[in-house]
Amino acid sequence: MKVILIGYRACGKSTVGKLLAAKLKIPFRDTDLLVEESLGMPIKEIVASYGWDYFRAREKEAIQQTAHKGTCVVATGGGAVLSEENVDLLKKMGVVVWLSAPLADIVERLAADAESQETRPQFTADSLAEETATVLQQRIPLYEKAADYSLDTSGKSASQVAEDILKYLKG
Repeated sequence: MKVILIGYRACGKSTVGKLLAAKLKIPFRDTDLLVEESLGMPIKEIVASYGWDYFRAREKEAIQQTAHKGTCVVATGGGAVLSEENVDLLKKMGVVVWLSAPLADIVERLAADAESQETRPQFTADSLAEETATVLQQRIPLYEKAADYSLDTSGKSASQVAEDILKYLKG
């Protein structure tokens, strides 16, 4: 079985995924890192050099590779749900958990994360808050449709979120 974490940027998928994998004593895989490792450059450079469509195609390949691995926790990129093919495969792979957070929390986390400007390319020329609101509006229905379990991360530590997922899995 795999536990797949979906959700917008800065909702804690990678951080929670590592903690959850450690608690379950199974491997952790991050599809964004798999793409970066395969191409030898950060996502921001990939998008700047080749565009979003190219990145999304490499993301799909990373998800397909992960499907063939054994039991693990998988953190997906925030846009993995944009492809129906990805969603179908993720749902076949295991339990899909949507980590969500309020818009204000996401914007605050992205703004505070100095690395995010280096590693997370913007989608539009809008302000961070405007862009996040617009993209979330598009993606929330996709996250809802894909998820077997939804978890609001606001006011919770990554460790608490991992514990909540464990409780759900043992359910």
